Amino acid sequence: MSKIAWVAGASGLIGQHLIHELALDDDYKRVIAMVRTPLDLPAFKHPKVEQYRIDFAKLAAPSDQVDSVFCALGSTTRKTPNPEDYYRVDVSYPLAVAELGKQRGANFYGLVSAHGANARSFSLYLKMKGTLEAELTALDFSRLAIARPSLLKGERAEFRLLEKMSEHVMSLLPGNYRAIEAKRVAQALIQADKKLHAGKRILNSKEMQQPEAIQF
Repeated sequence: MSKIAWVAGASGLIGQHLIHELALDDDYKRVIAMVRTPLDLPAFKHPKVEQYRIDFAKLAAPSDQVDSVFCALGSTTRKTPNPEDYYRVDVSYPLAVAELGKQRGANFYGLVSAHGANARSFSLYLKMKGTLEAELTALDFSRLAIARPSLLKGERAEFRLLEKMSEHVMSLLPGNYRAIEAKRVAQALIQADKKLHAGKRILNSKEMQQPEAIQF
């Protein structure tokens, strides 16, 4: 059965790959990109892709029904230096999207979290990711996949010198610390939607290097 998918955070690095991969997958008949402003990108011009302009502070459903929700929302301290704003983007909005999706019938939620996510972490970033993971688990989705990537590799709209320098170093590290292509994370979450039968599945960065080989 062809499914309807929502993608929150569609304008980001992983979000764009999610849109591209979902549009090419026959399992999905509609792919709805939840965006603040319309995007003029090749992947978003696919016939199956719809752009839905959204205000996350006044969340409205982009369709009456949905099967699968993917969330790649997230910010940085540079973009949102205010801790309360940062929390809204990284925790409150993804949780609100999950709640709305469940109300509209979604039985799968795929989240982009981070390697090291822990609600008790001393790092604000990792603490927020861990808090969100716990809140999502409490929602009791029939199927929940949480991707925990290391440093992401890929072409971004904005050039980040420090991240580009870090990519080379972290590409040499082993296991879950090795930098990972954003495309692989998107593919892993889609594989989870297609193959995860029930329950919660944590996707660590090491196994996402080869999404097609992940066991569910």
